Amino acid sequence: MRTWIQGAAALALGSALWAGGQAAHAGAVITYGNTSLGVNDAGELNFWGNGPGGSLVYGVYRDGVGDAISPGCPCEGWGVLVNSGGGSFATWANQSSGSGGIGIGNTFGATGSTATSTVNMAGIGVSVRQAYGPSLAADVFLNQVTITNNTGARLDNVVYRRAMDWDVPPTPFSEYVTHVGVTANLTTNGGNVLYASNNGFATTDPRVSAGVTGGYGSESVNTDFTRLGPSDHGSAFDFSFGPLEAGASRIFNIYYGSAANEAEAVSKLVSLGANVYSLGQPNVANPGDAATFLFGFGGVGGVEVGSTEDVPVLPFTPAPGEFVFDAPLPRRWFDPPFADGFDIALEGATFISVTAPSKFFNMVLIAEDGTVLDDDFDAGETFYFGAGVSGFKIRGLSIDTATTDLASALPLFLDFTPGATKMTWTVSMAAAVPEPSTYALALVGMLAVAVARRRRVH
Repeated sequence: MRTWIQGAAALALGSALWAGGQAAHAGAVITYGNTSLGVNDAGELNFWGNGPGGSLVYGVYRDGVGDAISPGCPCEGWGVLVNSGGGSFATWANQSSGSGGIGIGNTFGATGSTATSTVNMAGIGVSVRQAYGPSLAADVFLNQVTITNNTGARLDNVVYRRAMDWDVPPTPFSEYVTHVGVTANLTTNGGNVLYASNNGFATTDPRVSAGVTGGYGSESVNTDFTRLGPSDHGSAFDFSFGPLEAGASRIFNIYYGSAANEAEAVSKLVSLGANVYSLGQPNVANPGDAATFLFGFGGVGGVEVGSTEDVPVLPFTPAPGEFVFDAPLPRRWFDPPFADGFDIALEGATFISVTAPSKFFNMVLIAEDGTVLDDDFDAGETFYFGAGVSGFKIRGLSIDTATTDLASALPLFLDFTPGATKMTWTVSMAAAVPEPSTYALALVGMLAVAVARRRRVH
């Protein structure tokens, strides 16, 4: 447990002491709308840098409100545990509880709104890539996590831990925490949640039990709860992804962000397809009306991201009308928001085939030089490209108001050669570009959005 000096002076003192005691290391402050994250080079949050609030420790920061995880304790991080050949290997990173098991050859890079960390586990050929960028929901970052088995042999099980201590302004060290989706997505119920609790102070070494904090017990373990507290606590989640074959990768999403209130935060998470999430809210008279911070996960409901058209890989949104899939893996479903058509370009690899999703008909595939490849591309059909094709266009995404049950805008199943570094989908008509705040709504098939869609069907 921590002993706190109360007041604003304590926050400044705590941050100064922490920063002064840290060795120099790489990292970046990235900003998307009203939210900024401080990402360290190993992929954990809480980095001292310059951002919208000046020079300070950035964890999950909302402009005009403050930071929701850095005050007093930089308690946020991740860990991976893998079992192979009867042995166990663990790697973890956390500015508070420490890091370990990190190998060599790691990389980090950042722009103003993105940060990418790749960490190699010590003692075993497994890499953990964490790519942060603007999600389809305003003020929410997507961290796409990719765990890759480079050992040449099957891994028996892969476990990922993420933990954070909520310290939500204006009442840091006294907040309400909500967990949603835990019970439904426990491993015993077919999901990937192995353990969940309110202990944001937990070490992120996944070999050690995460436990609980704040005097809470079973009411915070492996269950959903609403506004537990007020107390000084947070969230810890362990996910079990089972075996991973040689050369294979497992991907899932983590969301960090903020919203003006609880309803808006929940709407963003639902629109992004989060299976499990945590909300951090201040200890005020009406916490639901206060700025709310969010921490969620997608692709942890027993279905891997990209494996079906209903759970597709989602893009970053660096600019209106531009959707980027960072270091995409082949043979997966990819899905941006709705538009009348897209120009699709691949870097570092070439396309092998494209498969149309269900309920889409009469689409047109066009080569980069304007040659029509298929003028009647229908649901379930697969088109095979010739050698050396790194881009194509898709058109004719007409809409039909009778189609109201579509869960996503235009998922395509794409296969391409290994080594892709980037795939960009650019909207073909400027008039069809949605505002950033509506990107996520276009994905979920909510009634209001679905009614606005008209797609041509047989």
